[in-house]
Amino acid sequence: MKRLVLILTLLLASTPTIAHASSMTLSSKQQVYAYGENVRVVANVTNDADTPVRVYIEHTLRDLMGRVATGYLLEVVDVGAHEAKLVELYDVKVDDMFYSGQYVVWASLIVNKVRVSDDELHFTVEGAPEDMEVKLQMSPNPDYASVSHVFMMGEKAYMQLVGAPQGAIVSTLLKQPDNSTQQLVLPIALTVKQAGRYSVYVNVSATGYRDIHLRDFISVMENGPDALADHKENSSISLQLDETSYTVGDEVTATGGISPPHAGASVTLTFGRGGVSEATITATTDDDGRYQTKYEVQVDGQWSVKAEWGGDSNHEAAASQQLSFTVEAPPMNWLPLAMAAAAIVVVVLVLLLRRKK
Repeated sequence: MKRLVLILTLLLASTPTIAHASSMTLSSKQQVYAYGENVRVVANVTNDADTPVRVYIEHTLRDLMGRVATGYLLEVVDVGAHEAKLVELYDVKVDDMFYSGQYVVWASLIVNKVRVSDDELHFTVEGAPEDMEVKLQMSPNPDYASVSHVFMMGEKAYMQLVGAPQGAIVSTLLKQPDNSTQQLVLPIALTVKQAGRYSVYVNVSATGYRDIHLRDFISVMENGPDALADHKENSSISLQLDETSYTVGDEVTATGGISPPHAGASVTLTFGRGGVSEATITATTDDDGRYQTKYEVQVDGQWSVKAEWGGDSNHEAAASQQLSFTVEAPPMNWLPLAMAAAAIVVVVLVLLLRRKK
């Protein structure tokens, strides 16, 4: 490619545009090609001058959907005086390198370092095989609720193929840590009995689709689950309150987040008063690892709250700093007492008046 760029740079550099007697057009025997047919594109180069000329044809074949890599080619052709010459640019079979869809061939004619003619030709490919959206899943659970590539020796590793079209032919080879191999039939619940690395190779073929080759691996550890703690990363959890002082009956809003972010994680918040736990609330983190919960306080005094999460297979558990807040008794309402006192005074006055009579 660098060589082609250098050639074209030398051809086109520092030359004024002048009139030329050479021209070029593209043609193809058909506009629609089926899988297995040959795409043949030719350039018809004409030299109307009285002298022979050497021409250069820069050309490319491009998939309009961008699924096939585009390559640039250069042809060097000598054309005699008043001669028309057919130059074959492409004669390629529509095989697994093609996709169904539209393509364009673009070509540029260069004479004496000047581009003198451009042309393009469109054609369509039909019936080419399509890609398969096939995935290999591995899990420690038969319902594939979680995905894992690390197992303990003696555990079951569940494997299944997802997305294969109906009638697909699947072959699966397992290479074990001792380099021995085993043919598998998916889905499978495989009991791993060797510590080390297992490699899984899957080949899938189906009519109308491109063959697909998958490779994945699992690692099997010899030690028990406690040994995994040595491989866990640290985590942290934050906690904030909307206020530092509340009144009995208010809602305390607690927010925070787990770092690194974990979506769907359970966070436990413990509310306490005077060193005694009063309530435990569970919140769930959102997609950004954030959580929020509310708690209505019913007793005045000095309170505290702390947030914790239990970690996961890759991260250690973490607890937040304990935060303190104050809950005050509600202000006394004097109106009912004043009304009651006034009623008592009225009763006393009535009794005194009756006695005087």
